[in-house]
Amino acid sequence: MPERWPERERRRELLASIFPSLTVNAIEQLTAMCLEIHHEAGELIAQEESYASGVYVVQSGLVKVGKYGSSGAEKRVLRFLGVGELFGLEAVVLNHSAHIQYAKTLMDTTLLFIERHNLLSFRNEYPELCTDLTRWLARKVVMLELKLTRDAVETTDCNLALLLLALAHNYGRSVEGVVVVDLPVPRRTIAEMLGVSLESLMRSMRRFRDRKVIVTTGRRVTIIDLDNLKERARITPFYHSIIQEIL
Repeated sequence: MPERWPERERRRELLASIFPSLTVNAIEQLTAMCLEIHHEAGELIAQEESYASGVYVVQSGLVKVGKYGSSGAEKRVLRFLGVGELFGLEAVVLNHSAHIQYAKTLMDTTLLFIERHNLLSFRNEYPELCTDLTRWLARKVVMLELKLTRDAVETTDCNLALLLLALAHNYGRSVEGVVVVDLPVPRRTIAEMLGVSLESLMRSMRRFRDRKVIVTTGRRVTIIDLDNLKERARITPFYHSIIQEIL
């Protein structure tokens, strides 16, 4: 069945936003390489040490990326991928045959898959692709450094404020002077994203409610004092801009 034009156009726009250095013709070629894959919530996209056959781009949904402990049972979540984020790039760039991390969906997710040989051939034809890939990897380094620092020195309240700002940027909508965010995942997953227990998360949410920063109903969080939330996040404009770009 021929691909519908609106779907192809959305794919083209997404790739153009990820790779701004590429020409319209190059984006068109890259779009034609992509295979669209759908996963339901909780499905494994790639297992750690499985064969790395290419790169995945998140077109919609949310993905967690992590590693197993030495015993093979303990898992550590390293990062979360929102729309426009990539998985599997490290294995392709380093010419490694296996994924160095696992990836699993947190909600219904659509991915664009680019086979590694096609991507490497495309890179040889359009070396400006490396500019955009370098920028993406640099952002990841910045965010991993920020996460390591904040996990060690900042409170759960500060980190929750920052996460709510990021979720508001991607999933929120302005309604009569407030920002309404329908959380895309359950609160247990939010706690996992922060690296804290569900009980710690609920205590932080309660403090935000008591201070009239947010109102909560089920998975809906209404931010009624955005300036207060930004102040509690304790983050510079530079890091805030990076967070807004990636989640």
